[in-house]
Amino acid sequence: MAVDKFKLVEVESTPAPAMPDPPADAWKDAQVEREHTPAKVKSNLTYRQIEQEIEMIDNNLAQQEARKAELEADLAKIEAVANPPE
Repeated sequence: MAVDKFKLVEVESTPAPAMPDPPADAWKDAQVEREHTPAKVKSNLTYRQIEQEIEMIDNNLAQQEARKAELEADLAKIEAVANPPE
């Protein structure tokens, strides 16, 4: 399995207004270049973006589990009507 490479991207920024102290998790917004291998495709992303994507996946899984439970309940009801015990 090929290993992707990650490199911190130097971003030119205009001086921001003085902040007392940056938040402890400010590093999560740092731009990182990812070099996909073997295709050598590069994309920019942040830790926070990946965290958000994982959160969306978790939410989707929870919704899918709830929907699955509804469908399984419907199956049980249909089976009770269509195939009653004798």
